[in-house]
Amino acid sequence: MDYTQIIKEIGRGKDGAGDIDQAVAYELYSHMLDGKVPDFELGALLVAFRIKGESEAEMAGFYQAMDERVMKLQAPVGKPLPVVISTYNGARRQGNLTPLLALLLAREGIPVLVHGVTTDPKRVTSVEVFKELGVPWTATASEAEKRMQQDLPVFMPIATLSPQLDYLLNLRWRLGVRNSTHTLAKLADPFSGQSFRIVSVTHPDYISRMGAFFINSGTRGMLLRGTEGEVYANPKRSPRMEVFGEGMLQQVIEAEEGSIASIPELPAAMDAVTTARWIARALAGEVAVPLPIVKQLQTVVKFIDNA
Repeated sequence: MDYTQIIKEIGRGKDGAGDIDQAVAYELYSHMLDGKVPDFELGALLVAFRIKGESEAEMAGFYQAMDERVMKLQAPVGKPLPVVISTYNGARRQGNLTPLLALLLAREGIPVLVHGVTTDPKRVTSVEVFKELGVPWTATASEAEKRMQQDLPVFMPIATLSPQLDYLLNLRWRLGVRNSTHTLAKLADPFSGQSFRIVSVTHPDYISRMGAFFINSGTRGMLLRGTEGEVYANPKRSPRMEVFGEGMLQQVIEAEEGSIASIPELPAAMDAVTTARWIARALAGEVAVPLPIVKQLQTVVKFIDNA
Protein backbone atom coordinates (compact mmCIF):
# COMPACT_ATOMS: atom_id res chain seq x y z
CA MET A 1 0.00 0.00 0.00
CA ASP A 2 1.38 3.42 -0.99
CA TYR A 3 1.20 5.38 2.28
CA THR A 4 3.08 8.32 0.78
CA GLN A 5 0.43 8.83 -1.89
CA ILE A 6 -2.35 8.72 0.71
CA ILE A 7 -0.53 11.25 2.90
CA LYS A 8 -0.13 13.48 -0.15
CA GLU A 9 -3.89 13.29 -0.75
CA ILE A 10 -5.14 13.83 2.81
CA GLY A 11 -2.31 15.94 4.21
CA ARG A 12 -2.96 19.28 2.54
CA GLY A 13 -4.77 20.92 5.41
CA LYS A 14 -8.43 21.24 6.34
CA ASP A 15 -9.44 23.09 3.15
CA GLY A 16 -7.05 21.57 0.60
CA ALA A 17 -7.10 17.91 1.57
CA GLY A 18 -8.90 15.26 -0.44
CA ASP A 19 -10.61 12.07 0.75
CA ILE A 20 -9.94 8.41 0.11
CA ASP A 21 -12.72 5.98 -0.77
CA GLN A 22 -14.19 3.39 1.58
CA ALA A 23 -12.22 0.43 0.23
CA VAL A 24 -8.89 2.22 0.57
CA ALA A 25 -9.88 3.48 4.03
CA TYR A 26 -10.69 -0.07 5.10
CA GLU A 27 -7.33 -1.39 3.90
CA LEU A 28 -5.43 1.55 5.38
CA TYR A 29 -7.00 1.32 8.83
CA SER A 30 -6.56 -2.45 8.81
CA HIS A 31 -2.83 -1.87 8.27
CA MET A 32 -2.78 0.77 11.03
CA LEU A 33 -4.52 -1.51 13.52
CA ASP A 34 -2.29 -4.47 12.66
CA GLY A 35 0.94 -2.51 13.13
CA LYS A 36 1.95 -2.67 9.47
CA VAL A 37 2.42 1.07 8.96
CA PRO A 38 5.91 2.38 9.84
CA ASP A 39 5.95 4.81 12.76
CA PHE A 40 6.84 7.89 10.71
CA GLU A 41 4.05 7.35 8.18
CA LEU A 42 1.59 6.31 10.91
CA GLY A 43 2.11 9.57 12.78
CA ALA A 44 1.71 11.57 9.57
CA LEU A 45 -1.54 9.76 8.71
CA LEU A 46 -3.05 10.19 12.16
CA VAL A 47 -2.26 13.91 12.31
CA ALA A 48 -3.48 14.48 8.74
CA PHE A 49 -6.86 12.87 9.49
CA ARG A 50 -7.01 14.84 12.73
CA ILE A 51 -6.66 18.11 10.82
CA LYS A 52 -8.95 17.39 7.87
CA GLY A 53 -11.58 15.25 9.60
CA GLU A 54 -12.92 11.92 8.32
CA SER A 55 -15.43 11.74 5.46
CA GLU A 56 -18.46 9.45 5.70
CA ALA A 57 -16.79 6.95 3.36
CA GLU A 58 -13.58 7.00 5.37
CA MET A 59 -15.51 6.49 8.61
CA ALA A 60 -17.34 3.54 7.08
CA GLY A 61 -14.10 1.92 5.93
CA PHE A 62 -12.37 2.55 9.24
CA TYR A 63 -15.35 1.16 11.14
CA GLN A 64 -15.40 -2.03 9.07
CA ALA A 65 -11.72 -2.63 9.86
CA MET A 66 -12.22 -1.88 13.54
CA ASP A 67 -15.31 -4.09 13.88
CA GLU A 68 -13.33 -7.08 12.63
CA ARG A 69 -10.91 -6.60 15.53
CA VAL A 70 -13.39 -6.14 18.40
CA MET A 71 -14.21 -9.06 20.71
CA LYS A 72 -17.66 -10.50 20.00
CA LEU A 73 -20.21 -11.19 22.72
CA GLN A 74 -23.55 -12.99 22.81
CA ALA A 75 -26.47 -10.92 24.05
CA PRO A 76 -28.14 -12.37 27.18
CA VAL A 77 -30.98 -14.80 26.47
CA GLY A 78 -34.47 -13.58 27.31
CA LYS A 79 -33.26 -10.08 28.13
CA PRO A 80 -33.90 -6.69 26.48
CA LEU A 81 -31.60 -5.25 23.85
CA PRO A 82 -28.18 -4.63 25.45
CA VAL A 83 -26.96 -1.06 25.88
CA VAL A 84 -23.34 -0.30 24.99
CA ILE A 85 -21.78 2.75 26.64
CA SER A 86 -18.38 4.16 25.73
CA THR A 87 -16.29 6.09 28.24
CA TYR A 88 -13.09 7.63 26.88
CA ASN A 89 -12.95 11.15 28.30
CA GLY A 90 -13.38 11.09 32.07
CA ALA A 91 -13.93 13.93 34.52
CA ARG A 92 -11.98 17.15 34.26
CA ARG A 93 -14.00 19.63 36.34
CA GLN A 94 -16.96 17.75 37.86
CA GLY A 95 -17.88 14.27 39.02
CA ASN A 96 -18.06 11.64 36.26
CA LEU A 97 -21.64 10.34 36.25
CA THR A 98 -21.31 7.78 33.45
CA PRO A 99 -21.34 4.98 36.07
CA LEU A 100 -24.61 6.38 37.45
CA LEU A 101 -26.28 6.13 34.03
CA ALA A 102 -24.98 2.57 33.58
CA LEU A 103 -26.20 1.47 37.00
CA LEU A 104 -29.62 3.06 36.51
CA LEU A 105 -30.03 1.17 33.24
CA ALA A 106 -28.92 -2.11 34.82
CA ARG A 107 -31.45 -1.55 37.61
CA GLU A 108 -34.14 -1.48 34.90
CA GLY A 109 -33.14 -5.03 33.92
CA ILE A 110 -31.29 -3.89 30.78
CA PRO A 111 -27.96 -5.58 29.97
CA VAL A 112 -25.24 -2.92 30.10
CA LEU A 113 -21.72 -3.08 28.72
CA VAL A 114 -19.40 -0.13 29.38
CA HIS A 115 -16.05 -0.03 27.60
CA GLY A 116 -13.23 2.48 27.77
CA VAL A 117 -9.80 3.38 29.04
CA THR A 118 -8.58 2.49 32.51
CA THR A 119 -6.13 5.33 33.07
CA ASP A 120 -5.81 8.98 32.17
CA PRO A 121 -3.10 11.11 33.79
CA LYS A 122 -5.26 14.25 33.65
CA ARG A 123 -8.82 13.01 34.31
CA VAL A 124 -10.87 10.74 36.57
CA THR A 125 -11.94 7.74 34.53
CA SER A 126 -15.19 5.82 34.87
CA VAL A 127 -13.31 2.70 35.89
CA GLU A 128 -11.97 4.51 38.97
CA VAL A 129 -15.52 5.38 40.00
CA PHE A 130 -16.76 1.86 39.22
CA LYS A 131 -14.01 0.47 41.45
CA GLU A 132 -15.21 2.56 44.39
CA LEU A 133 -18.76 1.33 43.71
CA GLY A 134 -17.65 -2.31 43.77
CA VAL A 135 -18.05 -2.91 40.02
CA PRO A 136 -14.98 -4.89 38.85
CA TRP A 137 -13.23 -5.02 35.52
CA THR A 138 -14.40 -7.85 33.28
CA ALA A 139 -11.57 -9.62 31.55
CA THR A 140 -13.21 -12.32 29.40
CA ALA A 141 -16.19 -12.75 27.09
CA SER A 142 -17.64 -15.54 29.24
CA GLU A 143 -17.43 -13.42 32.38
CA ALA A 144 -19.11 -10.48 30.62
CA GLU A 145 -21.94 -12.66 29.33
CA LYS A 146 -22.46 -14.21 32.77
CA ARG A 147 -22.68 -10.82 34.51
CA MET A 148 -25.18 -9.49 31.98
CA GLN A 149 -27.33 -12.60 32.35
CA GLN A 150 -27.39 -11.82 36.10
CA ASP A 151 -28.44 -8.18 35.50
CA LEU A 152 -25.02 -6.92 36.58
CA PRO A 153 -23.30 -4.09 34.70
CA VAL A 154 -20.09 -4.89 32.85
CA PHE A 155 -17.02 -2.71 32.47
CA MET A 156 -14.53 -4.02 29.93
CA PRO A 157 -11.24 -2.19 29.26
CA ILE A 158 -10.63 -1.37 25.62
CA ALA A 159 -7.30 -3.20 25.96
CA THR A 160 -9.36 -6.37 26.47
CA LEU A 161 -12.08 -5.58 23.96
CA SER A 162 -9.56 -4.69 21.24
CA PRO A 163 -5.80 -4.51 21.92
CA GLN A 164 -5.32 -3.00 18.45
CA LEU A 165 -7.59 -0.06 19.24
CA ASP A 166 -5.91 0.40 22.58
CA TYR A 167 -2.52 0.74 20.87
CA LEU A 168 -3.72 3.49 18.54
CA LEU A 169 -5.55 5.28 21.37
CA ASN A 170 -2.36 5.40 23.43
CA LEU A 171 -0.46 7.13 20.60
CA ARG A 172 -2.24 10.26 21.83
CA TRP A 173 0.39 10.58 24.55
CA ARG A 174 3.23 10.44 21.98
CA LEU A 175 1.62 12.66 19.34
CA GLY A 176 0.07 15.15 21.76
CA VAL A 177 -3.38 15.05 20.11
CA ARG A 178 -6.24 12.60 19.74
CA ASN A 179 -6.74 10.70 16.48
CA SER A 180 -9.52 9.04 14.50
CA THR A 181 -9.45 6.07 16.87
CA HIS A 182 -10.92 8.21 19.66
CA THR A 183 -14.02 8.69 17.50
CA LEU A 184 -14.18 5.11 16.29
CA ALA A 185 -13.73 3.55 19.72
CA LYS A 186 -16.93 5.25 20.87
CA LEU A 187 -18.76 3.24 18.19
CA ALA A 188 -17.25 -0.14 19.09
CA ASP A 189 -19.96 -2.76 19.51
CA PRO A 190 -19.22 -6.36 20.55
CA PHE A 191 -22.81 -7.29 19.65
CA SER A 192 -22.32 -6.55 15.93
CA GLY A 193 -25.11 -3.99 15.71
CA GLN A 194 -27.60 -5.96 17.83
CA SER A 195 -27.47 -3.39 20.60
CA PHE A 196 -28.34 0.19 21.50
CA ARG A 197 -25.28 2.43 21.72
CA ILE A 198 -25.09 5.68 23.69
CA VAL A 199 -22.47 7.82 21.97
CA SER A 200 -21.21 11.26 22.89
CA VAL A 201 -19.22 13.78 20.91
CA THR A 202 -17.10 16.68 22.09
CA HIS A 203 -17.00 18.84 18.98
CA PRO A 204 -20.23 19.94 17.20
CA ASP A 205 -18.83 18.95 13.77
CA TYR A 206 -19.01 15.32 14.77
CA ILE A 207 -22.75 15.36 15.50
CA SER A 208 -23.54 15.19 11.78
CA ARG A 209 -20.79 12.63 11.07
CA MET A 210 -21.89 10.30 13.84
CA GLY A 211 -25.54 10.79 12.91
CA ALA A 212 -24.70 9.81 9.34
CA PHE A 213 -23.02 6.66 10.65
CA PHE A 214 -26.16 5.57 12.53
CA ILE A 215 -28.36 6.26 9.51
CA ASN A 216 -26.07 4.59 6.96
CA SER A 217 -25.43 1.53 9.14
CA GLY A 218 -29.08 1.14 10.16
CA THR A 219 -28.05 0.61 13.79
CA ARG A 220 -29.69 1.87 16.98
CA GLY A 221 -28.35 4.47 19.34
CA MET A 222 -28.50 7.79 21.12
CA LEU A 223 -26.21 10.63 20.12
CA LEU A 224 -25.56 13.72 22.21
CA ARG A 225 -23.02 16.41 22.98
CA GLY A 226 -21.23 14.85 25.93
CA THR A 227 -20.61 16.26 29.37
CA GLU A 228 -16.86 16.79 29.29
CA GLY A 229 -16.99 14.22 26.49
CA GLU A 230 -18.81 11.60 28.57
CA VAL A 231 -22.18 10.08 27.59
CA TYR A 232 -24.38 11.24 30.46
CA ALA A 233 -26.63 14.24 29.87
CA ASN A 234 -25.34 17.46 31.38
CA PRO A 235 -26.96 17.48 34.85
CA LYS A 236 -27.27 21.28 34.85
CA ARG A 237 -28.79 21.76 31.39
CA SER A 238 -30.15 19.00 29.18
CA PRO A 239 -28.41 18.79 25.77
CA ARG A 240 -30.08 17.89 22.48
CA MET A 241 -30.35 14.11 22.24
CA GLU A 242 -31.00 12.23 19.00
CA VAL A 243 -32.22 8.63 18.83
CA PHE A 244 -31.59 6.52 15.72
CA GLY A 245 -32.98 3.21 14.50
CA GLU A 246 -33.81 1.40 11.26
CA GLY A 247 -31.72 3.78 9.19
CA MET A 248 -33.41 6.99 10.32
CA LEU A 249 -33.49 9.63 13.00
CA GLN A 250 -36.48 8.51 15.07
CA GLN A 251 -36.64 10.94 17.95
CA VAL A 252 -35.15 14.25 19.05
CA ILE A 253 -35.09 15.51 22.62
CA GLU A 254 -34.47 19.22 22.30
CA ALA A 255 -31.87 21.02 24.38
CA GLU A 256 -32.95 23.18 27.29
CA GLU A 257 -32.81 26.87 26.48
CA GLY A 258 -32.70 30.01 28.59
CA SER A 259 -31.30 30.51 32.06
CA ILE A 260 -30.82 27.62 34.47
CA ALA A 261 -33.75 27.53 36.87
CA SER A 262 -31.87 25.66 39.59
CA ILE A 263 -28.65 23.72 39.96
CA PRO A 264 -29.09 20.15 41.21
CA GLU A 265 -27.10 18.75 44.08
CA LEU A 266 -23.99 17.16 42.59
CA PRO A 267 -20.78 15.56 43.89
CA ALA A 268 -18.84 18.10 45.94
CA ALA A 269 -15.58 17.15 44.21
CA MET A 270 -14.55 15.29 41.06
CA ASP A 271 -12.42 12.57 42.67
CA ALA A 272 -13.54 8.96 42.37
CA VAL A 273 -14.32 8.44 46.07
CA THR A 274 -16.53 11.53 46.38
CA THR A 275 -18.28 10.79 43.09
CA ALA A 276 -18.92 7.15 43.99
CA ARG A 277 -20.39 8.09 47.36
CA TRP A 278 -22.74 10.58 45.71
CA ILE A 279 -23.82 7.99 43.11
CA ALA A 280 -24.54 5.48 45.89
CA ARG A 281 -26.72 8.08 47.62
CA ALA A 282 -28.52 8.83 44.34
CA LEU A 283 -29.21 5.13 43.75
CA ALA A 284 -30.56 4.88 47.30
CA GLY A 285 -32.88 7.85 46.75
CA GLU A 286 -31.06 10.05 49.27
CA VAL A 287 -30.30 12.70 46.62
CA ALA A 288 -32.23 13.34 43.43
CA VAL A 289 -30.91 12.08 40.12
CA PRO A 290 -30.60 15.24 37.95
CA LEU A 291 -33.60 15.66 35.64
CA PRO A 292 -31.57 15.64 32.37
CA ILE A 293 -30.19 12.20 33.28
CA VAL A 294 -33.68 11.02 34.25
CA LYS A 295 -34.93 12.20 30.84
CA GLN A 296 -32.04 10.42 29.11
CA LEU A 297 -32.71 7.21 31.04
CA GLN A 298 -36.44 7.27 30.32
CA THR A 299 -35.83 7.83 26.60
CA VAL A 300 -33.44 4.88 26.32
CA VAL A 301 -35.69 2.55 28.33
CA LYS A 302 -38.75 3.49 26.25
CA PHE A 303 -36.90 2.86 22.98
CA ILE A 304 -35.63 -0.53 24.13
CA ASP A 305 -39.07 -1.55 25.41
CA ASN A 306 -40.45 -0.82 21.93
CA ALA A 307 -37.56 -2.40 20.01
